[in-house]
Amino acid sequence: MKRFIAGLSLALIVAGCGTEENIEDRNQGTTTNVAVNDSGWETLEVVSNRPIIAELEQTVSETPERDHILDEIKNGDDFKQGLFGEPSDELAEEMTVQQVEGPAVVSLIDKIYGGNGGFDDEGVIFFENKTRGAEQSGIWVGVKKPDERLTELMSELQSQVDAGKIKAEFIYVYYTPFTELDNRQFTNEVVAATKKYFEKRGSLSVGVNTKGVATVSHNFLTKEQQEDIQSQFPDRTVIFEQEGRMIPKEGEADTTYPTEAYTTEYNQEGSYVITVGEESMLVVDASPEDYGDSGGENEYYSAIRYSFPDVLEKLKVGQRVKVEASGPIMESYPAQGTASYVEVLPEYKPEGASLSESQVISKTIAMLEDELKQSFLIVRKLAFNADERVWDVSVRINEEEIDVEVKDQ
Repeated sequence: MKRFIAGLSLALIVAGCGTEENIEDRNQGTTTNVAVNDSGWETLEVVSNRPIIAELEQTVSETPERDHILDEIKNGDDFKQGLFGEPSDELAEEMTVQQVEGPAVVSLIDKIYGGNGGFDDEGVIFFENKTRGAEQSGIWVGVKKPDERLTELMSELQSQVDAGKIKAEFIYVYYTPFTELDNRQFTNEVVAATKKYFEKRGSLSVGVNTKGVATVSHNFLTKEQQEDIQSQFPDRTVIFEQEGRMIPKEGEADTTYPTEAYTTEYNQEGSYVITVGEESMLVVDASPEDYGDSGGENEYYSAIRYSFPDVLEKLKVGQRVKVEASGPIMESYPAQGTASYVEVLPEYKPEGASLSESQVISKTIAMLEDELKQSFLIVRKLAFNADERVWDVSVRINEEEIDVEVKDQ
C-alpha cells in the first residue's frame, strides 16, 4: 500500500480494486448494496452508498472568509423570508457550499482536466442537499479511472483546506462506474429504444441520474414493451414511471360527457372552449388566477391551444371542459400543448332560459367578430336576467373589457 501526502496530511491510498462486503456506510450502517470499486484505488469508507476513494483532512479550525459568506447568507433578506426554503443552519451551510467549495472544486477540475467538458469522460460532478432529501450534503466528484490528475486535484484542494479557504467535510470523491458521457450515451440509447413504441399524443421523457439509472416517464408503454426495453440493457437499470392516465388506444374514448347535460347552478369550473378546428382547440380558464401579490396580473386567465383529434366531432364552442394534457406545455400566450382526454362539464341553463351557456357564448363571439380578428375572447362572467329575458355577458379582448347583451331566444 502506497501513501501519498500533500499539504499537511492528505492521504490517497492506492491498492487493489474491489470493495469489501458489509462495508460500514456513514449514513446507513452496514450495507452490501455498494457499486464494486473497479478504480484501482482502495475504498476508504462508504458514504451515501458510494465508495469513497480519496479524502481531504480538516487541518485548521478557523475559516474566516468562508464564515463571512455564511453569515451574509444567513442575514440576507431573501434567506430570512424563505425564498430558498425554510431558513435553517443546514440550508445556509448548503448554500455556502455552493458558493465556496463548489467553485473551488469546479475551477480546479477545469484547470487539471481541461475546461469545456474535459471532465465529462472522466466522471461526474454534482451537489446534494439534505434539505432536499439527500443523505449527505456536499459537492460530489465521481471518478471512473483515477490517475495522477486526481492526485493533483486532491493536493491542491488540501492546500485550500490548510489555508482555511474551504472545508474538507463537504467534498466527497468516490468511484463511479459511469461518467457524464456514459450517461448521455445511455440516455440516447434508451430514447431510441423507447421511440419505436411512441404513439401520437404520447408523453415521453428520459433521464439518467449520476448512478447510471434511467427513468422513463411515459403514458403509453405497455408492460410487455417496458420489459422489451429493459432487456436491451441487461447491465443497467431502467425505471418506468407512468404520468397521468395512459393515452387512449384505438377505439377507446378520449372524451366524456355529463349524464345530465344542464345545470341550473352557475359556476366557473374548468375552461371554456373558445375556438375549434380540425385537429385543435383553444380553451381559456373560466375562472382567473390572482398573481397581484407576486407582481403579476390580478386577473390572469390561462389560455392553451391543444392539439386534439376530430375536435369538430366531439366539442363545440362555449362548452366548459376539463383537459388532461399529455406531455409538456409550451410557454407562450396562448400556451401550446397536446390533450389526451377531455371531460365535458354540464352547461349552465337557469330555469326559464331558452339558451344554454354554450349558445350564449357562441352568440357573443359572433357579435364581436370584428374585434376578434386578431385575438380571442375571455369570458369573465355571464348572468341571466329572467325579467328582461336577456343574458348579460362580460368579456375581455386583449386589455379591453366589454359588456354584451344576448337576447334569450
